[in-house]
Amino acid sequence: MPPRTKSCAICRKKRMKCDATPPQCLMCIRTGRECPGIPEGPLFVDMTAKAGVGMKRRSKNNPVIQEPARVNQTPQDYIIDNLLLPQMYQISHRAMVIEAFYAKFLAYFTSDGERYDLQNKKTWLHQLPQLAMDGSYTALTLAVQATASAYCGVETGNMSVVRDAWNTYGKALSMHARIIRSNPKVVTVHMISTSVMLSLLEAMSSTTSDAYREHISGAAKMLEATGPGECSQGVLCQLFFHIRTQMAFVYLTTRKSQRIPVKKILIETLAYERLPTFQRLMSHIGMLAEIYVDKTSPGSKEQLIDLAVYSGVKADIDALYLEYKEQAESRGEVLSWKTSDGRTDYRDSFTALSLAYFSAARILLTILAPRLAATFPNFTDHYASILSCAYYLKAHRIGCAYMRMAMPLYLVAVHSPEAEQRMSAIGNFCSSLNVMYKS
Repeated sequence: MPPRTKSCAICRKKRMKCDATPPQCLMCIRTGRECPGIPEGPLFVDMTAKAGVGMKRRSKNNPVIQEPARVNQTPQDYIIDNLLLPQMYQISHRAMVIEAFYAKFLAYFTSDGERYDLQNKKTWLHQLPQLAMDGSYTALTLAVQATASAYCGVETGNMSVVRDAWNTYGKALSMHARIIRSNPKVVTVHMISTSVMLSLLEAMSSTTSDAYREHISGAAKMLEATGPGECSQGVLCQLFFHIRTQMAFVYLTTRKSQRIPVKKILIETLAYERLPTFQRLMSHIGMLAEIYVDKTSPGSKEQLIDLAVYSGVKADIDALYLEYKEQAESRGEVLSWKTSDGRTDYRDSFTALSLAYFSAARILLTILAPRLAATFPNFTDHYASILSCAYYLKAHRIGCAYMRMAMPLYLVAVHSPEAEQRMSAIGNFCSSLNVMYKS
């Protein structure tokens, strides 16, 4: 705002010096004019025309330097210049959701200590972002987006995010199925990762009763057709370990078995020279779980395996446990120990998970041959051992184990002779799922 003038209107218009004497100025008296008086308050002067001329003159003196257009601009250059670059500084909502998914859920997918037994040099967690963003398999990218949205939607209770996850899930599933049908003989680590990722989505936000089982079964079938060059330095080793634990759970809960050539996958696809202890244990558990499908009821006392099978499997499991224990002792380590407050502590999370599956294998033997088990007394409470492992994993917030602990906890919840253990297994399993979504 310009300063208030001290001239009357006539003097200002004539551009004469005004003495600003009220009520009439001296110049108006001398010239015989009627003085309008000195204005009071601020005076706003319209400078629009003058300012416009000044801006035009300034623009001519300082022209704006524009970046010259690219020579022989390609369509890709046009997209980058006009579409991508203007959005560089916009925060992507989907990117934030995926980042939260990696940080909260998948960060728990790799458990401490598994590399010593599974022998994987790289983990699926560290390779997944690269696999999803390398542009070679869009279905995996969509699967990660859908699973991340489902995770964040369930965690926050936001149904709009969950619906967005379902929409993206449908696109990923359609694209995944179309690519598999186009060339069923070619299977890559991207395809297997997509099926595993979609199974995680079904575990968080189920769409149908059979969808989870179908994704796990599909991943297992694809592993059977995978060549040795797709292992990606142990990424498939970790995926196969996860798939086998989930297949055992599917056997027990759905009573539907699916045979896969485990030995072929371990030796030819994953190129194992020394089979991991856990994988050898899972071979026995898988066989026992397939027999469990024929069991009529949880309380049945029928003998589903004979003495030869029972003795052979029991001896193999005992030998595997002894080997696993001796491997730890050779490094100066112990698998588990009692703390001062009476709790059981473990070497690491993978050790707790492995011991839970050793107990699950022995429980399955007892369930399938109850009369034979009575002739071989074992004073270890394997149901309590599984609960101890679950408490350890829960206390240490080892989210990766929650889905993999489903099979051992299921055995405790259904077959434990003590009601307190059954209720504890159910409560632990439910709370573990809540922690997995709330971590």
